[in-house]
Amino acid sequence: MVAQDRDKAAKDIQRPVKPSNTIFFLNNKLVRVISANRASNIIYFYNITDQKEQTMLFSDFKKHRKRAYTTIDAGRILNRSREALKLYWKSGLIKPPLGTLANGERSFKRKSYYSEDDIFEIHKVMQGIHKGRPRKDGRIVNNSMLTEKELRAKMGEELVLYTKTKDGRFIPVWEEQTY
Repeated sequence: MVAQDRDKAAKDIQRPVKPSNTIFFLNNKLVRVISANRASNIIYFYNITDQKEQTMLFSDFKKHRKRAYTTIDAGRILNRSREALKLYWKSGLIKPPLGTLANGERSFKRKSYYSEDDIFEIHKVMQGIHKGRPRKDGRIVNNSMLTEKELRAKMGEELVLYTKTKDGRFIPVWEEQTY
């Protein structure tokens, strides 16, 4: 009985999706970290888009890098499948992911990545897509979308507190940040 409740609670609470540990976006270009030397404040990375090896100050890299998510992970964050995202960019609603070949080209059996800024742009676009049968008044209904706070929590930036109701459901509880 207790194990069933624990399994149900684990399914209801959304876990953060982890980004890549070695691949990042830097100035809208895909880079892969080769090595980092924190003591001398230097990082060596391979610029996948430009196909060349570069060095940079580690502190500057940490300031300007953006996390990279594979298309599968981006779909998990946005509660959509990889195929749904592919349909969106083929229809021109969102921009395509950046591939790991030269100049960001995509290829079969090669991973493609979205930056965290791209995911927020996709979220804004998806808010305007109607789900279900059209309404007579023309309004958009999309109740399956995450809020921005839930999206940030799923990306691991913020925490979302959940409370358990009497019937066993978990609902989010929001707190305002005070300064």
